[in-house]
Amino acid sequence: MAHERDGDFELQLRRHHPELLGFLRARVDNETDAADLAQEACTRLLQYHRGGQAIDDLRSLLFRIARNLLADFYRDGRRHRSDAHVALEEAGPLPSDERQQADRVADQQALARLKRVIERLPDRCRTVFVLSRFAGLSHAQISARLGISVKAVEKHITRALEDCERALGGRHV
Repeated sequence: MAHERDGDFELQLRRHHPELLGFLRARVDNETDAADLAQEACTRLLQYHRGGQAIDDLRSLLFRIARNLLADFYRDGRRHRSDAHVALEEAGPLPSDERQQADRVADQQALARLKRVIERLPDRCRTVFVLSRFAGLSHAQISARLGISVKAVEKHITRALEDCERALGGRHV
């Protein structure tokens, strides 16, 4: 099939949609997932069309896109489990914007407290903690870099974590 004009493209897409939906229904657990995948396949095909790319065989490309979406769907573990579905009414009240704002402020305050605690640690303790938590170095790497024992590294990290937990009112860091 040669590159279709917009009208032909829509007609072809509508003609193949029921077959596409049946193909997807046979491969996923529920109607909603099949419909979502079909819509995504059509959207991606439309992107090809609008991008000016010639589509020699619309049906073939549509089903190739659908197979790729199915692979992603199962690989990413995005399968919807209808038995795990919770109705919105049963989920309880949604958090208000006020509550979310209060949570953000509380998080910012906690981060500021942690920053102050880290800044006040003794130099060696702060250096060990930063190398461990922010630079991602292992205890052995820190030990070699600073010329101290692994046991000393562990003690510095323990002290820093205890100070941080106290600053957060006992919450783990």
